[in-house]
Amino acid sequence: MKEIEKYLFDLQGYIVLEGVLSEAEVARANEAVDRHAALIRERTGELSLSGDSAALKGVTGRGDLGGLLGWEKPWCDPFREMLVHPRVVACLNVVLGPGWRLDHNGGLISMRKGAEGHLLHGSSGPGFDRHQYYHFQDGRMHNGLTVAAWQLTDCNPGDGGLCLIPGSHKGNYACPQEVRKWLAHREIVRQVACKAGDVVIFTEAVTHGTLPWTADHDRRSVLFRMSPGNLAYATGYNPWPEEMLAGMTPEQRAVLEPPYHSRLDRPVLGDDGKLVQGPEAR
Repeated sequence: MKEIEKYLFDLQGYIVLEGVLSEAEVARANEAVDRHAALIRERTGELSLSGDSAALKGVTGRGDLGGLLGWEKPWCDPFREMLVHPRVVACLNVVLGPGWRLDHNGGLISMRKGAEGHLLHGSSGPGFDRHQYYHFQDGRMHNGLTVAAWQLTDCNPGDGGLCLIPGSHKGNYACPQEVRKWLAHREIVRQVACKAGDVVIFTEAVTHGTLPWTADHDRRSVLFRMSPGNLAYATGYNPWPEEMLAGMTPEQRAVLEPPYHSRLDRPVLGDDGKLVQGPEAR
């Protein structure tokens, strides 16, 4: 992780890694999604994410699609490869520490024109959340639950999509409701503009949400939520579905290890995405 990337993550609570995926890799991932598009479910009724915010309302809900890692080959492969992509692994080795793990099963967020936004949320201030946090000590950052959001379509300025309040991961006061609803002080809320192939890495401690989607093309973002190796927020690992594990490489399986300390011979990936510790590394 470059020094400027460390600086920006510490300052903002997120960074954008540009051009992680090539055009061909983005097309391959989108083809896999197209093959399973009939499984996308839009959030409506009680599953709506905009709450009672008039500013975040839309004409339809967000689309969700899970199970990507367990799809039949070759459609699962683009997403399994994301787990161990060297550029993202090297970043997470700094943000979370070596031996980090997949906490939530991966999933696709889709938004078509008119899709609603998501109330801003995050774990910063006033209490300490032992699962979602940002802390700096002994010359390095320490994070709890952290997101790697892989962009499969462009998200241009004004399109909507992912937004956050830079620096709020170090806030000491709870985010006021009128800000969470995007009704006041909109100037402090930043829409994260990015291109297909970029990856946004952000701590769940930063106050974040989604703005209504206004673009003519659909938004597609694949989210993997990671935790330090000794920590679990969700219980999906107990156990992971067999179809999700079948055919994975040792490196990919390492990311799916349950939570325990690295000194107990936990599989650990080096910055190149290869195993440097654990039984398979010998």
